[in-house]
Amino acid sequence: MQVVSGGQSLWMYTLLFTSLQLWGRLSASTSSPPLPAPILDIYSRSKSSVVLVCRAPEGHRGVHFMLYRTREKVDSQELQSGAEEVQFTVRVKEGDSVQLFCCLYKDQDGHYSVFSPYLQLEHTRDALPVPTLVVQQQMDVWHLLCTGSAAYPGAVFSLYLADIELPVATHHATLLDHQAIFPVPVQDSPVAFYQCQYDVLLGRKWSSSERSRSLAVTRGIPPPSSTDLSGVDWPLVLGSFSAVVLLICSVALVVVVAHRKVKAAAKEKKKRQEAQFWTQVHAKDHVVDLTLRRTRFPSEEWASVDTTTETGSRSPLRNSLSTFTTPIPPIH
Repeated sequence: MQVVSGGQSLWMYTLLFTSLQLWGRLSASTSSPPLPAPILDIYSRSKSSVVLVCRAPEGHRGVHFMLYRTREKVDSQELQSGAEEVQFTVRVKEGDSVQLFCCLYKDQDGHYSVFSPYLQLEHTRDALPVPTLVVQQQMDVWHLLCTGSAAYPGAVFSLYLADIELPVATHHATLLDHQAIFPVPVQDSPVAFYQCQYDVLLGRKWSSSERSRSLAVTRGIPPPSSTDLSGVDWPLVLGSFSAVVLLICSVALVVVVAHRKVKAAAKEKKKRQEAQFWTQVHAKDHVVDLTLRRTRFPSEEWASVDTTTETGSRSPLRNSLSTFTTPIPPIH
């Protein structure tokens, strides 16, 4: 009896201790402040689906991640050892309205985080130029080169197997690059067909391009790459050509205006030099006064002048070249 009583007492103490421990955990989970909010972002995107990634803050790990559409729980993942992030695949159909998604996580102690900020998703028509996918060899190593539009650098590139929704690999290009290099995946079949696409963040919305044309890759010996003219970014080419023409016209206009200004300055300088030359010439000229002045003689002087004139006129002619003083007789 005492043994039974002792056993019952031990069981009651164990149950009470467990109840107190659970109550302590529950009160701690409800009274303690919630964990910091995670971040919900787009990991990759295809034509019909979007892969979302829910990341816990640095230093926190979750064992249970949940995804919500507005206020409705649409997906969840439980992890045994815990993780800092998980991925959720969401299907997007053409014609769907704008959808809002958020996520939260729970740690090993049963504490929940607050909800992440809402992420807006909507189906957008593909307006980006189609990328090109070619095989490229570098240092005896074959790669797959996916080239997008140069007008949208820093895009997120994804490599796909044909007719497969989930990407084989993804690569986030730098802010100055518009292409991505993927190593050739290990394939079991002799020939595999690959495609690529890129996603660009325009403002607060992500826009996706169409997938490139399928590229056949043979195991062991990749085929030579071919140029795909359909992937040429014609708007960018025309825009670049227009910019070059505008630059040439601007330079020509500047040259014409500068030439006219130089010509006008040279003409003005020539005029100043001519004016200075004639000023110096006129400064060196000596003006001679050739004005005729009338001189008046008295009547006595005019009489003596007349007498002298008459006497001179009556004197016999003399030969200016003769040395003789004998007058020459007049000729009758």
